[in-house]
Amino acid sequence: MKLNLSEEQILLQDSVTKIFATESNGERVRKAEATGFDPALWQQMHMAGILTMRVPEDKGGLGSGLLDALLVAEQAGRYLVSVPFAESLVAVRLLAELANDGHSKALLERAVAGAQISIALKEVEEHTPLLVSGVSQAVAVLALEGDNVWIINPTASEISHDNLGSACLGHLQPLYDSDDQRTLLASGSKARASFEAAIEEWKLLTASMLFGLAQRGLEMAAEYSRERMAFGRPIGSFQGIAHRLADAITEVEGSQLLNWRTAWAIAEEHEDAAALVSMAFWWAAQSASSAMASALHTYGGYGMSMEYDIQLYYRRAKALSLQAGDPQLELERVATRLWSSTRPSTQQSVSLPDAGICELDFSLGKDAEAFASEVRDYFDEKLTPELKQSAHHSTEGYNRDFSQQLAKDNLLYPHWPSEYGGQQRDPYDMAAMTAVLESLNWEHVTAPITNQVAQGLMHFACDEVKTEVLNRFAAGDALACMGFTEPSCGCDLFAAKTKASLLDDGRWLIKGEKIFTSAAHLADYCFLLARTDESLAKHAGLSVFLVPMDLPGVEVQALPMLHDERTNIVYFSDVVLPAKYLIGEVNGGLKVMATTLEMEHGSADEYRLGHVSTFNAAEQWALSALRNGKPLLSDINAAARLARARTHLEVSTVLCRRAIWSMVEKTGNRYWGPMAKVFATEIYHRDANDLMDLAAPDSLFCSRDGLGRVELGYRQSIGTTIYGGTSEVQRSLVAEQALGMPKSRS
Repeated sequence: MKLNLSEEQILLQDSVTKIFATESNGERVRKAEATGFDPALWQQMHMAGILTMRVPEDKGGLGSGLLDALLVAEQAGRYLVSVPFAESLVAVRLLAELANDGHSKALLERAVAGAQISIALKEVEEHTPLLVSGVSQAVAVLALEGDNVWIINPTASEISHDNLGSACLGHLQPLYDSDDQRTLLASGSKARASFEAAIEEWKLLTASMLFGLAQRGLEMAAEYSRERMAFGRPIGSFQGIAHRLADAITEVEGSQLLNWRTAWAIAEEHEDAAALVSMAFWWAAQSASSAMASALHTYGGYGMSMEYDIQLYYRRAKALSLQAGDPQLELERVATRLWSSTRPSTQQSVSLPDAGICELDFSLGKDAEAFASEVRDYFDEKLTPELKQSAHHSTEGYNRDFSQQLAKDNLLYPHWPSEYGGQQRDPYDMAAMTAVLESLNWEHVTAPITNQVAQGLMHFACDEVKTEVLNRFAAGDALACMGFTEPSCGCDLFAAKTKASLLDDGRWLIKGEKIFTSAAHLADYCFLLARTDESLAKHAGLSVFLVPMDLPGVEVQALPMLHDERTNIVYFSDVVLPAKYLIGEVNGGLKVMATTLEMEHGSADEYRLGHVSTFNAAEQWALSALRNGKPLLSDINAAARLARARTHLEVSTVLCRRAIWSMVEKTGNRYWGPMAKVFATEIYHRDANDLMDLAAPDSLFCSRDGLGRVELGYRQSIGTTIYGGTSEVQRSLVAEQALGMPKSRS
């Protein structure tokens, strides 16, 4: 996996940012609103080579790749450039590809020299005007009619008028009986394919502009929330504001990642690349518009004032996404591009632009894929019919004998150091392995919990405890549970009331109770957080202990859960604990917890996997389901709903992949994990809810297969928004770390 930009791309970003910051500042943007066009900005962009960056070098351009163009588009959106950027970029590239005679080549020379060429985003229909961006300044407009690509002279029939985004829009009526107005550029299926590819590129460029615009608008709202006071506090400290903006920036950053992933998919010629283009455009349109509504709302009444720039962002977020028509239609295109055999369509193949070289990589990597294949083959061989029958997503599916066999074969904790029986696998390998386990419905609860405890022991336990406990874990002979949460304080771990008192002989006396201790009924040890000094601040007087579950005074009580899982309440009644089981230093629990919880925040991908299983089950059902005697997916509404869920899953995936990549690369980013967790779980629940509706009434019934997985997903998904810190806790972290907003958890 590789998600960092090259040095050249960072320099590109910096250079265009400097141009836009100077040439498209707030004053210039407002000044250009009357016409929607800033000629001085256009000239600066031309001189910098921005407008011809996608034209091949041998034809006068820079020959830049698609990702480079998206990076420039992000900054163009951020600074609300008053020029038809995306339209001009794809138009001149299309002209360079199709120019084959003296007239078209001369036009290309003019475009390379700075003349404006635009493109009609919709196909020509007789007696229907074409909406064109930049038509009043363009020397030519490229338009598609059947298999013909025309060069249209726009001067005679252009009609400009005011519009939502104050863009340089106008209507153009092609004159069929006027040879002076239009000239044939190219004809045939290849010409049509080239034009359609240009439109697909326009979608990605516009999606990137929407990301840049929305990101800046949210930054502005966050800045305002720090300065504006209400009831003696900055308004950004109120969760009603902080959490709304946290959700918005999460969705917006997901849009950027989906745009990048789409460019990579095109470059790698992935089968789903065309569908991803439509997903990226639809998601950008939705997320940007929603984000700017939240941003403007932060300003209250001032946001409605034309004196504040936030209204510019609000208007343009919607306007940018509407120039090609209803963006909701992209969901229908997603459905057709993914499930063409069940969708009535006159066109199933989609032409895509040449992406050039894209050095990003959103895959887990060839090594991880090979390891996943190895794991799948292993389970195919080792799982007997009895084991398959007893498989269960919860601890009910735990089989100690099989775990011990996994340990012998170095597959129980393959990411551990070799000294503990591991293979030193990286997080990419582990993510690939966990996906296999999820697909087999094999439980992945006990090992991840035990692993979190083991990692804490490796860092902080004394040598005696490491030798005793880690060897047992590695052999599959013992399990652990986490004793952090308490009935009275929930996610506020710093409010823990369980007490650990130091006895005269150096041992510790433990009193208290813990709740939601998954696997406690199977565990041999509990990783326990307890208060050791009540005189210190509540976050400072905590320590962590490892408590053997067979000690006198430890009692486990079952707590059945909504989603076919058992968790527990564990009571500690005057438990006497040997001194060696103190993990880390006395009152040093915060440091130990930070290490453990950091791993949990980086494991959002595990929460996403339930979404994958739920969607896959719904998809398989939908592909063969009938409604009123017709294929279900021939219904536009049904197809769009399934496509929407698939898009959500793609956004969830890229956010989770970024969190994994950040862990491996040690970027030090503190919000990517919480951001991935809150989005992955909340969107899982939202989609499970809608997919239940889509498949009703058959979705009502519990079963191990088919729609039973959707029914389970509905019950399971709500719990994922709570595990590992509720969505509210995660949103506060995102608001503080991603947007610099005041703390909203006091």
